Amino acid sequence: MTLLISCETDFNVNADWQEVTILYALLDQNSETQFIKINKAFLGQDDALAMASISDSSNFNPNDLLVKIHKLKQSNFGSFDTLPDYRILSDTVVIKDEGLFPTDNNIIYTFSDSLFLSNDFTYLITVENITTGNLVSANTELVNGFSFKTNLTYNFGFYNENNGFSNKTLSWYKANNGEIYQLDLIFNFLEIIGNDTINKSVVWSKPLVEYVGSDLMISTFEGDEFFNKLENSIDINTNVVRTFVDLNVRMTVGTEDLYTYINVNQPFSTIVQERPSFTNINNGIGLFSSRLTDVTYGIGLNDDTKLYIINNLNLSFQ
Repeated sequence: MTLLISCETDFNVNADWQEVTILYALLDQNSETQFIKINKAFLGQDDALAMASISDSSNFNPNDLLVKIHKLKQSNFGSFDTLPDYRILSDTVVIKDEGLFPTDNNIIYTFSDSLFLSNDFTYLITVENITTGNLVSANTELVNGFSFKTNLTYNFGFYNENNGFSNKTLSWYKANNGEIYQLDLIFNFLEIIGNDTINKSVVWSKPLVEYVGSDLMISTFEGDEFFNKLENSIDINTNVVRTFVDLNVRMTVGTEDLYTYINVNQPFSTIVQERPSFTNINNGIGLFSSRLTDVTYGIGLNDDTKLYIINNLNLSFQ
């Protein structure tokens, strides 16, 4: 009995540490600079929230990583021919919003080259830890070939004096490697307070549209919802003067992998709380895919719509 009582076993609930690389990136052919987020998983005896706030817990030492984007061309036989064409990424610190993870040392890996990303190529990322020898990789094709069918050179109208509210439907063709489509309408205006003029915007995002077999897709901006969006997004302030500038139409197209990742990480909507996992990173965790951001600038509003904003919305527009 004395022997049993005196025995004491320390049980460590943590497994032995192993290097786990976490990588997130969406290559965008229409963006001058590409951003890749690379972190490491962490494990310890301390509180997880406390460890998350320490940059060393989740950041690799950039001097230990060699990060490359390789440009590959697929042959007619289905194999990949490696071209002597790659870019080495450099690290930088980007300010991020407040949260659980540190804001003082948010390391991002980047490269800028508008000509490097092009159609009909596959892009391979490799992350080599030159200290430990650990190698992580992933590849993706680019989203390309997007175009609207709707002519966006004319003014948009959401109100007509004779017929009331009117809708604006936009149609477009399926892009290569594009499976999901996020359409945004951006309302740009000036806000004048005394001698200060501030550029402001209201973004109206429509629900995701999934490609389901038809090469022609549509999404509709409803007239009454357009004005409701402005009223709910712009505060009432009689001390300012506001002036409409223009509209931008922004389409963001994503791949099938991105769509799968979004679906897997949606909030739980059933009693079953088990979440499936998804990653396309070899020897790591995360997502390496692509998107395409297409923006049409400088779209106007018809006179009736502008007058409705001025006369019927109490938002100080002139």
